[in-house]
Amino acid sequence: MVDKPTDKDLLIYLWNIVRLHLKEFYLVIFLLLLNVAFGTIAPLFFRKALDLIETNEISTTIIMVLTPLIAYFLLMLVKWFWEVFQNIFKAKLNAQITKDLRVKSFNGILENNLTFFDNSETGFLTSGLTNDINEMREAGQRFVDLFTSLFRLVITIGILLYFSPKLTLVSVIFLPIFFLVVFSLRKYQRRIAKVWRKNFATVNQRFSETMRSIAISKSFAREEENIKKFTLLNEETYISSIKRGFAIFIIGPINDFFRHLLLILILTVGTIESFNGNLDVATFYLFIFLMDYYYYPLLSLARNYSRFQSLFVNLERLLNVSENSETKEINTLSNESLKIAEKLHGKVEFKNVNFSYIKDTPVLNNISFQIKPGQRVALVGHTGSGKSTIAALIPRFYNINNGEILVDGVNIQNYELKSLRTVIGLVSQRVLLFKGTIRENMLIGNENASDEDIWDALDTVQAREFIELLPNSLDFLVTEGGKNLSVGQRQMISYARVLLGKPDIIILDEATSAVDLYTESKIQDSTELLLKGRTSIVIAHRLTTILKSDFIIVLEDGEIKQIGNHKELMEQKGPYQDMYHLYFKTQSAKYLEKIKTAM
Repeated sequence: MVDKPTDKDLLIYLWNIVRLHLKEFYLVIFLLLLNVAFGTIAPLFFRKALDLIETNEISTTIIMVLTPLIAYFLLMLVKWFWEVFQNIFKAKLNAQITKDLRVKSFNGILENNLTFFDNSETGFLTSGLTNDINEMREAGQRFVDLFTSLFRLVITIGILLYFSPKLTLVSVIFLPIFFLVVFSLRKYQRRIAKVWRKNFATVNQRFSETMRSIAISKSFAREEENIKKFTLLNEETYISSIKRGFAIFIIGPINDFFRHLLLILILTVGTIESFNGNLDVATFYLFIFLMDYYYYPLLSLARNYSRFQSLFVNLERLLNVSENSETKEINTLSNESLKIAEKLHGKVEFKNVNFSYIKDTPVLNNISFQIKPGQRVALVGHTGSGKSTIAALIPRFYNINNGEILVDGVNIQNYELKSLRTVIGLVSQRVLLFKGTIRENMLIGNENASDEDIWDALDTVQAREFIELLPNSLDFLVTEGGKNLSVGQRQMISYARVLLGKPDIIILDEATSAVDLYTESKIQDSTELLLKGRTSIVIAHRLTTILKSDFIIVLEDGEIKQIGNHKELMEQKGPYQDMYHLYFKTQSAKYLEKIKTAM
């Protein structure tokens, strides 16, 4: 998809989605065309009845007059039944298109890189996947109406031409003016639709943000302030909704204005033609009767044009978040040239790596180090030093500016992305469990794992004890985010989940959340079991972890300042020694014992 799609590009994209259901689309078209045919032919029987009355011949009987009227009634009855079937299949077509568009957009968003999610608001993405797509549920219907309106217009004009070319010419005189007015409203409609959609998404974002941070809001007594801000946003959305409604429905009054002008014109010209003997009363009535049937497809075409402008705004937003090539996770090689990461030895090497989240704002500068298979490396440094960034680069959550990152001697760019991440286990400091059972959360690590495998992993991190005490054990229902479990319980489940995937490399961001001493000791034991025998990179916050590491990388302002083990670094004057005395020292058992003795 082009970066700034034109109306034509967006129309083609929509049509390609509709084409996935051509069978249903053609069926709806067929039913609508029959409906149009019945609606167009029926007035001809009515005209015949009027013609019989007008001639007033002796041979004319009530039965002869009633016959075309009965035929007219029967055709309109059949038309009604066709409308019922037509609406059923139209609803089915709309539902199928909405379903496909929702899946396509969801998949497209998940294929984006983390930079996209770092710069995106959850509320806007949620709005895109729900409200924008829901508003596009009538995309198929818009195409159906477009085809049938054109067909209906052509058939109606054809019938009118047959009976009176002069009066038909009068009927179409306002067509160019009408469509010129409609087209001139295009930019206004598009602009108003964009403002409304942005305001609506902002309301969703604010609502979502307020719900997520409700505890903080209450602790600072911010409810009243939140209500004021939300009310102001809602008022802006309300105003833009009115403008949007006006932009859409102004077409109706414009149509009515031209229709009434046309009615006056037809009555004037038709009366003159009748007095001159060039037009019979029945045909004159047919023109008046069909005028609504003639102007309805005009109104439908105009409204469809207006609706398409709104659809295009929604679609443009969706494509921007789901089909934007600049935000995709892509491999530098073709799929055939990529290497599948299966069983790795676990050697990791950074060679002169530079990285920045924002252009010209470096985060890592010339980072180089090597980790041998099975080694444990601790990353230490103040907040913002680049520890988490290094950890995020190994599974290619972000692409580096220049340099190389090698795993088992192969540039990570040359690995198939999914397979690379499969052999790397990541445990974040912020543990997230999904709504569902503990078993379902565990199977995220390995969807083919048996219950025995799950229990083995839980045993390894000493989590069996508390899980067996929970109602339904593995079938215990975890609430969103795991809020009905303690911090320590969530941590141990996340460790077991990673173990279940049997990764060759572990990246661990050590938790610093306050837990009781018993849970703390179990988490430390679980950490040791998790890292045992594997290459591991730990963003270390505990002195015990640092002391057990093979070597320590000290980071400061995105650069490596020191590398060595604890003893070596303590013998040097530098940032590590300063950090140790600042906060690592307080975790030392000897230090705590010294304070206790002094007391």
